[in-house]
Amino acid sequence: MKMKQIWASLALVAALAGCQEAAQYEPAIYITEAQREPAKIVTITQAGEKATFSVSASQIVGHETHATLQVCPELLEAYNSRYGRTCVLLDEKLYDFEKQEVTIKAGTSVSDEAEIVVKEALQPGTFYCLPMRIVQTDGSMSILDASSTLYLVFRAPVHGKGVYIGSGNKYIVPGFYDQRGQEGTRDLSALPELTLECRVYAKSFQKSDPYISSIMGLEGNVCMRFGDVKIGYDVLQVCKGDYQPAAINAPCATNQWYHVAAVWTRSSLRVYIDGQFITETTHKGETVDISQVQLWNGRGIGFGLGCASNYNGNRPLDGYLAEARVWTRALSASEIANVKDLVIADPQSPDLLAYWKMDASEPASMRESYSGWNLQNKVVDQTGHGYDAYGLSSAPQYLEATW
Repeated sequence: MKMKQIWASLALVAALAGCQEAAQYEPAIYITEAQREPAKIVTITQAGEKATFSVSASQIVGHETHATLQVCPELLEAYNSRYGRTCVLLDEKLYDFEKQEVTIKAGTSVSDEAEIVVKEALQPGTFYCLPMRIVQTDGSMSILDASSTLYLVFRAPVHGKGVYIGSGNKYIVPGFYDQRGQEGTRDLSALPELTLECRVYAKSFQKSDPYISSIMGLEGNVCMRFGDVKIGYDVLQVCKGDYQPAAINAPCATNQWYHVAAVWTRSSLRVYIDGQFITETTHKGETVDISQVQLWNGRGIGFGLGCASNYNGNRPLDGYLAEARVWTRALSASEIANVKDLVIADPQSPDLLAYWKMDASEPASMRESYSGWNLQNKVVDQTGHGYDAYGLSSAPQYLEATW
């Protein structure tokens, strides 16, 4: 028994010694912003605007400490690979980087700011990257490698419009079910993966039963909406049957643009707001059917933008939609972040099934009536696949926006 106690004591001493060794650390120098996030996205609205960042020490320095910074173009490929982006290097003709050395004054732990001044307007729809790294410091502290690099990602704002959605103007997409079985068309009745994403701006939320404001989708087969009787009227929810993940910890506000996304993977249904993963629920490997037409009192809608197909086009959104897209693939978290920041997308992107910018329309001359609906305007599918969206208003209203 005594021998067992001795071995137990030795084990305890060894464990404590190991903990003390693990607790030791080396003070270090690092880029302040990179400690929180390796990439910093900066929106440049006009020439002369700048990005700033600083260098920090993990403890207060006893004497003035300098850190030298350098642009490292060779790191661009690694950044694109890590984040699934297609950034181009910010050309040296487009920026000024005059102060390449920053100073942490004695008695402090954060340096003065380094500045990158962008000299020309940037092209919307393009990411520009400038990888920055600490290459030298004259202090006694080492450089913390994990936070020694910051990727400055520049983008131009995108100016656009969104169309008003309400009881007098909502949209259906007849092509999703009209084209079933046609030669050369995609079978949309059993999709193992799907992504819905758009920009949405709510003027108000439905504050009476059933507390639902529809955004986009096919009721019962993956649709995005605000509210439900089980959650707050301002909560984004994605539904497919009994799978109903809701962003209950991230309610939305009125009079504000959001990028929202629903992603049906082969194992889960995920919810994203403004490029950030919010919540998900797992499923049993079912597929998604967006080719249905569901009838209610003799009328059918199918896939809708701003309306719920099961309820005669009711439960509409009171607000605006823009940049609405359907992908026949589960976009990754980095891809969701990309489309959120870029706003616009290449209409010829692989697996992009339909793309409605919702910033303009034309008269619906070819479909004045469909399944009981008097259709007045048409929003063209940018992909060329023919999945045009048809609305009820002869004079749609628009809201100017900058994203």
